[in-house]
Amino acid sequence: MIFFFLLSILALASSAIAQTFTDCNPTKKSCPADAALGTEHTWQFNSTLNDKIWNMKTGDIKYTNDGAEFTFSKEGESTLLQSNFYIFFGVVETHVKMARGGGVISSVVLESDDLDEIDWEWAGYNTSAVQSNFFGKGNTTTYGRGGTHVVANADIEFHNYTTYWDKDRLEWWIDGDLVRTVNYSEPNTVFGQNYPQTPCRVKVSNWPAGRKGAKQGTIDWAGGLVDYDKGPFTMTVQKMRVKDFHSGQEYTYSDHSGSWQSIDVKGGNSTALTEINKPPPKSMSEKWEELGEGAHIGIYCGAAAGGILGIAAFVIFFLRQRRKGRLEYALDDARHATERADAENYQNDWKQTEWKNRGYQQVS
Repeated sequence: MIFFFLLSILALASSAIAQTFTDCNPTKKSCPADAALGTEHTWQFNSTLNDKIWNMKTGDIKYTNDGAEFTFSKEGESTLLQSNFYIFFGVVETHVKMARGGGVISSVVLESDDLDEIDWEWAGYNTSAVQSNFFGKGNTTTYGRGGTHVVANADIEFHNYTTYWDKDRLEWWIDGDLVRTVNYSEPNTVFGQNYPQTPCRVKVSNWPAGRKGAKQGTIDWAGGLVDYDKGPFTMTVQKMRVKDFHSGQEYTYSDHSGSWQSIDVKGGNSTALTEINKPPPKSMSEKWEELGEGAHIGIYCGAAAGGILGIAAFVIFFLRQRRKGRLEYALDDARHATERADAENYQNDWKQTEWKNRGYQQVS
């Protein structure tokens, strides 16, 4: 346990750099608003996810009855799914089977535009543990914030990994048991300065931290270089429940402080909420029921008329074929009679010639 903890400390900085990025940092400049989730919803990961809500940044996922498989098998491959929505404090509950393999890291991460971060991470060489971690504004100057928690058979059984996050405390839960709490005002957060507190999107990833060219601390933390001959390496996500503690359309940074007090919430329905509330495609029976009685009668009449036309066409075709058959029969009969007459004439001519050659005369 101590050895694992030391490896974690050595790798925290390089690990964070490898996984975290932002298109626009609101602590440095004005940035576009973040689209809110604004509700609570559970996604089953056994069918295609709505691309207006989720975005596959790298790699592909395979949907099975068990869940979505995040797999890589060759150098240069990785998988990253991220939400198009953000939550401003909330709950994220994910049911996961980690990927097994030295150098392989499975992760479920909350991350904001200014690099606040809350992590669940599984190092593939240790299938009996999961790590928890957090960062504020991408600050990696202080280490020792990570935690390690025992989980049996994390690679072959689904476990429930839940993050609870509000302005006062941050909690990590495993299968309904609280395993760690971090409060906003405590030395470990530098009394709030390194506490995650800005709107975050959800990221799910399976990636090769133990890759050539990575920092040695990262490689050691991940359990060495990935041996691709032992692949493929698969993390499976069964389902995910996400609850946003605010309701609204979007979140905007009113200044560059990166504090939760600086976040403005714009009211209204979010894009994610609109997509979630869309009714499923209607079945043929439902579409039929929506048609009025007049439409039903019209369709019945049209079908009947179509049937009558079909029968009439068949009768006409049958009569034509019958007439054609009679004609062909008559022609065949005449042709047969002609051929038979030709044969008889040929036979008579041959007999007369043969009799004359022998000196006989045929009596008529």
